[in-house]
Amino acid sequence: MDTDRSDFERFARALTEAHLRQAAELRERGHALPGAVAALHALDAYGVQQTVVSGNVRPVSKIKLQVFGLDQHILWELGAYGEDSDARAELVRLCLQRADTPAKDAVLIGDTPADIEGAQANNVRVIAVASGRSDEFTLRDAGAQAVLSDLRDTELLVKLVCGDNLH
Repeated sequence: MDTDRSDFERFARALTEAHLRQAAELRERGHALPGAVAALHALDAYGVQQTVVSGNVRPVSKIKLQVFGLDQHILWELGAYGEDSDARAELVRLCLQRADTPAKDAVLIGDTPADIEGAQANNVRVIAVASGRSDEFTLRDAGAQAVLSDLRDTELLVKLVCGDNLH
């Protein structure tokens, strides 16, 4: 069966509507990674532009982050999403382009080997977080420059992201 863009758009709308209906259930079943809210606030305080690179479509990404209070500092228009491409490397490339940021100045914080591969394909530094789907060994083995067990050490995360650019 052949599909086209209009099929994808119908799917994306239905998926978004389903996530809106199930937001309360998502809030009950899921949780933000410990330290995530503090990390977003701290990075914002240092002037770090923050966005999202996700295989989810943008509206679903927004819902998922809003449900857990993780959307405050996100510059959505700079991100790249499932409607942009299926390939993680292409999403990272699009994000760099939209943010008008050279790869050497970007950092991807991810939690899967696919995130690491997408960053590496674009020469972007990677900080991996063992959120549960992938353990620290798997993330290190995939090539992440730094691997954290969680986001609780905000000071360390800011140092890893900003490096010598701390003020």
